[in-house]
Amino acid sequence: MTKPKLYLFTISHYCEKACWGLEYLGVDYEPVVVMPGEHITIAKQHGLKRGSVPYLVDGDHVVQGSDQILKWAEARSTNGKSLDCDNPEAVEMEQRIDHLVGVHVRRHYYSEALVEHSSTVRPVFMRGLSLPNRIKLWLAWSVIRSKMIEGMDLGKEQGIESGNIVVAQLDWLDSLLADGRQFLLGGAQPSVVDFSAASLLAPYVSPPEHSLAQVITLPPRLSEQVAVWRTRPTLQHVLSMYKAFR
Repeated sequence: MTKPKLYLFTISHYCEKACWGLEYLGVDYEPVVVMPGEHITIAKQHGLKRGSVPYLVDGDHVVQGSDQILKWAEARSTNGKSLDCDNPEAVEMEQRIDHLVGVHVRRHYYSEALVEHSSTVRPVFMRGLSLPNRIKLWLAWSVIRSKMIEGMDLGKEQGIESGNIVVAQLDWLDSLLADGRQFLLGGAQPSVVDFSAASLLAPYVSPPEHSLAQVITLPPRLSEQVAVWRTRPTLQHVLSMYKAFR
């Protein structure tokens, strides 16, 4: 049987969440790395209104968004593992992490890295692309960079704003772990909440098990901030999740 295809950016922490969840649940898939711009064209070809990755194509069925992909995968898992994707409390927490942590980690990073140090970002986007697409991305990088800066509203003040939002969410996640629980939802096994938090916060701490651990370079100001945060319970939880389950 043909494997479902997962369209992704290598650099995307939402795509990391989808890949990790699919693998944990034992659902085989074919990763398809796309370049910015091309992902919108392919999405439209499959009837999607939005071009955002990740999206998964399984025959005539298309699933978009890491949350929906993990829910789809859990329904097809045959290895006995679950991520509690149908648990209302888990879904509510996952959505908070996706919409606040995920969005603002990305904006926090790009506001410095893409605006001031874009030469460190381009190679990460190029990983996994075909040679023709690597050449296309190299030639179109200035246009792609400008569109990303505009589209995500990036800049120094915006980065500070997003960093403050991330800190508030770390406070919340730290408070959950304060009672000694091993996993964020409080059960005996990791849930979609843990996978979401770990995937979306991983760029800050570069777990050794992450495929981009030696590739992503944090820009100077962000690196100084993260050095202070690294001992926080939630970021230590990120590292332990990767060590145990990735």
